Amino acid sequence: MTHDELIAKAREHAAVFERGAPLPARVAEFTRTRVREAVLIYFGSDGRDDYIEILLDRETGDFITASYSPP
Repeated sequence: MTHDELIAKAREHAAVFERGAPLPARVAEFTRTRVREAVLIYFGSDGRDDYIEILLDRETGDFITASYSPP
């Protein structure tokens, strides 16, 4: 996908923030965009149902976000 296509797809996903919030964040108001290549690191175990995911900038290793999924 091109960067423009990725940005359009991301705007579709970001629209969820506009629904149901008393002070919604309207994606159209965020006009500055950039595309970062990222890598998702998955930490799991055969003996557990929970896992941790860490998203890092592929080029710099800078932290983007993380999530923990409980069992």
